[in-house]
Amino acid sequence: MSTKATITGLGYCGMDYLCLVPRIPLDDKVEILQSAIQGGGPSATAIAAAARLGAATAFAGCVGNDPRGREIVAGLAAEGVDVSGIRIRVGAESAAGFCWIEKQSGKRSIAWTRGTARPLSADEIALDLIRTSKLLHLDGHQTEAAIAAARLARQHGVTVSMDAGTLVPGIEQLLELSDIIIASETLARRFTGQSDMESAAKKLFAAHCRFSAVTMGSGGSIGFDGRESFKCPAFKVNVVDTTGAGDVFHGAFAYEYVRGGTWPKCLRFASAVAALKCTRFGGRAGIPDLKTTEEFLKQHE
Repeated sequence: MSTKATITGLGYCGMDYLCLVPRIPLDDKVEILQSAIQGGGPSATAIAAAARLGAATAFAGCVGNDPRGREIVAGLAAEGVDVSGIRIRVGAESAAGFCWIEKQSGKRSIAWTRGTARPLSADEIALDLIRTSKLLHLDGHQTEAAIAAARLARQHGVTVSMDAGTLVPGIEQLLELSDIIIASETLARRFTGQSDMESAAKKLFAAHCRFSAVTMGSGGSIGFDGRESFKCPAFKVNVVDTTGAGDVFHGAFAYEYVRGGTWPKCLRFASAVAALKCTRFGGRAGIPDLKTTEEFLKQHE
């Protein structure tokens, strides 16, 4: 890909094995209604969403040299993502997620494995990829490389965006290095100790932070810019599958941010893209393009 990336992601990438079921079984059996295999991972799916919307994108991570790893890389490349930052580990097993989606509610349960591929080290970061980007998006995985990449990004004036979805060792360092921090409601409660999400968003606002937010699924999202809070309700849609909705939210937020959107506009745009994703089965299959998103927003003015 000859175009310099505007948005670069670094983190977890895997293959998702999805099945739609009438109910999620416990010590029981159900017949699968629909199934799909597609690429997944928080940062990787966020980058796929930004690419689908039209951004120049790149991704850095690691996979094994197994069939699964080849499919992961091919899936991102098919979206137009620059995959030159992905390292392939010989003899390693690539990451995977196994997802059960309940038809009536769209809610899901996920079991995942990081595989056996050795994580990225700091000296494996594609330096030019980071330096020439406008935004670096992290998901907390590949932590050593993520911390080094965030430091490099800050040195070169690149905005650092953090998907705080998982409590991983070193997350405190990543949050301190982030300009934009968006946490899931679950992590926000655990990390901040706050039950009120507006208070949690304010507590997440770290030393170098420019914007912090908490996503609450059907409860919408709430953000804080150091002075003012912004509430954004979720769009009401016919939910088929919520898999990947949070990841897609991050990718859409990053896309609107680099376009120059205000914080409230970024939240609303990201909410729209995430809502549209939920109307289709699969974490990536349902990601809308820019035209579809803009039409949806006009209908909901």
